[in-house]
Amino acid sequence: MMSLYNKFKNAKRRIIFEKNILNRRTKREKIFLPLYSEIEVKSDPSKKHAKIVPFVIGENKPTVIICPGGGYEFISLINEGFDFAKKFNELGYNAFMLIYRVNRNARFPSPMEDLARAICFVKHNAEKYKADAENFYICGSSAGGHLCAYFGAKYKDFEKPYMGKNYDLRPKGIVLAYPVISLYKETHKGSCHTLLGHDCTEEEKRAKSVELIAEESYPPTFFWHCEADKTVPVSNSIRLDEKLSSLGVKHKFNLYPNGAHGIGLAKGTTAEGWIYDAEKFLRSIY
Repeated sequence: MMSLYNKFKNAKRRIIFEKNILNRRTKREKIFLPLYSEIEVKSDPSKKHAKIVPFVIGENKPTVIICPGGGYEFISLINEGFDFAKKFNELGYNAFMLIYRVNRNARFPSPMEDLARAICFVKHNAEKYKADAENFYICGSSAGGHLCAYFGAKYKDFEKPYMGKNYDLRPKGIVLAYPVISLYKETHKGSCHTLLGHDCTEEEKRAKSVELIAEESYPPTFFWHCEADKTVPVSNSIRLDEKLSSLGVKHKFNLYPNGAHGIGLAKGTTAEGWIYDAEKFLRSIY
């Protein structure tokens, strides 16, 4: 059960988030931008739910696309979206928060298609936002971590022309917070069932399990997990660490002794400060 203190902190963060959105709307800034055209939405109405929210600082700084968690059931907008975006801004990154399709619209490969489209959108509009979209990264938490981790292995499957141009979708690096990695072993069942359906086969689960499909070309990756996580077993990250080590892929895995699941920036836990380690890792692969 959430403590009164944590409820107060969450309420305070929501007020800050809503104030930020209100201020931007007052300036007539477009905030929740659609990722698909009216023609595409007409063909597939679920695509109207896919949006991207810019948090830009310009200056041709590197770019990160943030995929919040939520078990593929909802989007954890504030603590794994807004909070991350503002912190990345402070660290010198242009940030874009992805609202990908969830719940009944989340069936594979919809969320992955949304991430691919978000990358194309950012690259296509790089000059407008004064963002370095060639030097771009993806960051995901929990189910959003699975989205990013899987995409790192299979991004080529989602490459297709956007606005008459072909874009390379390979992220320069990946950041994962307490990610779902496996869909067949010690997984988060809710994420698996929402993405693949309750009647999915063992073969389908294995084909979407990153520790089984990652190859030598996998992007450099920073990820972290808490041993005390009771929602997504820490074994997910441990197996990813073992896989990337066996492949010789550059990566860094931070394992923390305490802290629950869904803790975002992890203030007040042993994981607090993880985002500074992540940024240091990203700088090492610039």
